[in-house]
Amino acid sequence: MNIITTARHCTLDTDDKQFANTRLEKLSRFLRSTERERAELHLVVTGEKNRHQAEITLRVMRHELIAREGGLDPRAAIDLAADQLEQQIRRLKDRAAERRRGERTRPVGGPPSADGAAEEFGDYLYGVDGE
Repeated sequence: MNIITTARHCTLDTDDKQFANTRLEKLSRFLRSTERERAELHLVVTGEKNRHQAEITLRVMRHELIAREGGLDPRAAIDLAADQLEQQIRRLKDRAAERRRGERTRPVGGPPSADGAAEEFGDYLYGVDGE
């Protein structure tokens, strides 16, 4: 994964850069090996008075995920933004898995009954047979 770090209106210590690299490398565990090689991750840390803003942009395959968070110090902002980006990646992967399994195409009422008519949603949900 290619990580690019930019600091605007502030300077990042080497410790902060090292923290950012290790924290953002953990996100690669959610990506497949082919995606990991092509992924671009851009971190922008902006200093404004006594607050810091972190913006992380991840470009992987056909998707662009963006997370923005703020904090009192750069590490807190980076950590919060990385958490938000991790949630976005998990949702994206879950949706892709659902599409592969075909869960989204399932009818709302559940499977059809033995006589060919669809069961009531409540009956299907609570397991009540219509006998």
